[in-house]
Amino acid sequence: MDLIAGLANMRARNYSIPEVDKLKAKFIAGRIIPAIATSTAMATGLVCLELYKVLDGSHKLEDYRNTFANLALPLFSMAEPVPPKVMKHRDMSWTVWDRWIIKGNPTLKELLQWLKEKGLNAYSISCGSCLLYNSMFPRHKERMDKKVVDLAREVAKLELPSYRCHLDVVVACEDDDDNDIDIPQISIYFR
Repeated sequence: MDLIAGLANMRARNYSIPEVDKLKAKFIAGRIIPAIATSTAMATGLVCLELYKVLDGSHKLEDYRNTFANLALPLFSMAEPVPPKVMKHRDMSWTVWDRWIIKGNPTLKELLQWLKEKGLNAYSISCGSCLLYNSMFPRHKERMDKKVVDLAREVAKLELPSYRCHLDVVVACEDDDDNDIDIPQISIYFR
């Protein structure tokens, strides 16, 4: 309890919150821990009920439930999940849950060509919060012959440990009529 009171007071000092003595910290922790245990047990139980349905494999989407619970009110509501929006382009269709996979380590030019073959004009490619390519920046044209993974290491300063075999990039595209097309995240498997 001394450790908890000490850490709580250090955090309080960082955020200019009034500090409390050990007895008051014990009182506060004594009220929080049962609430955490109760809500965690409830959430775990609800997730397990849905997991049984997934493992059974014979359930329709309507059999699943999204649950919202607020123990302070008390409020407990369940609803059927909404299916993801299906996006279509040419003869392809996908949802936000899909992912496109490219094997090998393509150059930026090869990745843009791969998308062009699907009727998509990529104008921006990012990895994490770093912009690897943007068609508006003339200097980015110099990056065309660089491998995407090498570009991510160089520009985004990305560390790829030896056990990691893929890199995820987010691509912003438009069709030939300049309409934005939301495409899935692209995973580049380079090992």
